[in-house]
Amino acid sequence: MSGKIEMNDRFGNATGTTSSEAVGHYDRAVDAHLHAWPGVLEALDAAIAAAPDFALPHALTALTHFGRGQRSQAQHAITSAQACSTTAPSVVSSHVGVMTSIVGGRPRDALVQVIEHARLHPTDALTASTALGAYGLFAFSGRADHDAARLAFTEALAPHYPEDFPWLLAYRGWARIEAGQVDDGLAMARHAISLRPANGHNAHIVLHGLYEAGEPSACLAFVEDWLPSYPRDALLWGHVHWHAALAELELQQSDAAVARMLGPIMEYLPCGTPFMGLADVASLLWRLGLRKVRDLPWSTAQDHAERHFPDGSNVFGELHLTMLAAARSDRGALLAAFERLRATSGKGHEGAAVAMRWTEALIKLLDGDSESAREHLDYCQAAAVRLGGSHAQRSAVSATRQALRVPMAN
Repeated sequence: MSGKIEMNDRFGNATGTTSSEAVGHYDRAVDAHLHAWPGVLEALDAAIAAAPDFALPHALTALTHFGRGQRSQAQHAITSAQACSTTAPSVVSSHVGVMTSIVGGRPRDALVQVIEHARLHPTDALTASTALGAYGLFAFSGRADHDAARLAFTEALAPHYPEDFPWLLAYRGWARIEAGQVDDGLAMARHAISLRPANGHNAHIVLHGLYEAGEPSACLAFVEDWLPSYPRDALLWGHVHWHAALAELELQQSDAAVARMLGPIMEYLPCGTPFMGLADVASLLWRLGLRKVRDLPWSTAQDHAERHFPDGSNVFGELHLTMLAAARSDRGALLAAFERLRATSGKGHEGAAVAMRWTEALIKLLDGDSESAREHLDYCQAAAVRLGGSHAQRSAVSATRQALRVPMAN
């Protein structure tokens, strides 16, 4: 590169560029992404402007657009990343390969790639992060052991980072929480957020820990204390309110949960990522419907689904699309979802068969056959981990078993 020194990122990984300015902007984008803070695309635009042939910011741009449901922009960006990575260091080309699989809709390939990439390049935190979280590659793998696999993955990373590195400490806590080690995991997450309070993902992990610990009052207190510091346009702003609404339901404060739904959660729906918005709104409406709450904004949720998921979604998304279909007694939409899930199951995703049984349960409920519905729901409860998401999100299955009724749209 004309005798210039190639720069490393903040984690010490080769970047394939000699522009310190570009790497500085890229590091800022990665930091915002890892901590669910605004400013990712702005920093990436600055990095690309400083070094147009720098592959990594193109790859993160692709991942960001993909998460926002902007498929054409994501494909354009990943094509640019591929073109720029042909002569890049191996860590860069491997990184771009992972993002290519994700953007290309090949999550199973991406997970295999991430595991190998992390073995060779454990301090590429951005690539490792795609495997973590409720919407990460482990969670959506359909594997019954994905909680244990994610825990093992984070522990293998740990020796390569400082002991108190907040990002990894939080995700080590998250992996423990979801694997049933709630007290240890929550303690790690609390320590991590004390080290870096400006971390949306970590705040989210704390809320999961409090949910699993059965502490809804503490959850609401945490939200009240932490949320004012979180920008309203940040990735998880609406989802933090979803957790607060879940706590309010646990405390039998349905009116407060409805107010939160009609206020900040619905207001955020057009601003956030479409997939998270679908899951948050559909599942909260469903839980409220199970409690016989009426006059809920089902039509707004349905409009969102039709706008962003006209051809269906992944297994976890289908779980929520079927909630909306059942709420309006739309048997045709349920059958269409069942067929989409059958196709996904045929491609080897083991979670699809569980979602098919869930869909069958909803159809049986519409038919008034509660006994058959209960059998399907019992199966779903036993195999719910394969559906993806988090234990807190999948608790909608157990709530339905308990209520054994279908909420009706009004």
